[in-house]
Amino acid sequence: MTYKYNIRKKAMKFIEKQEIQQRKRILKSIYSLPVTGDIKKLAGNDNLYRLRVGDYRILFLLSPENDKITLVDVTNAGNRGQIYNDV
Repeated sequence: MTYKYNIRKKAMKFIEKQEIQQRKRILKSIYSLPVTGDIKKLAGNDNLYRLRVGDYRILFLLSPENDKITLVDVTNAGNRGQIYNDV
């Protein structure tokens, strides 16, 4: 199955600010969604998931009916509780 990826502006800005190696690692993980990685479904949301990539958390919406993944946010997980409140 092929997915269409939509990366929101806020998430892309965060990715672009990272060092090149970290940026490559994050993007590689994003484009392998939803097949591989440390993925967990978030409670209270039907289609919201998080992917852990080292110290980073990537929040994404999965819409299986139209084969679309919308990247909601990427953040450094220093304060993990904060990322989930900003969705």
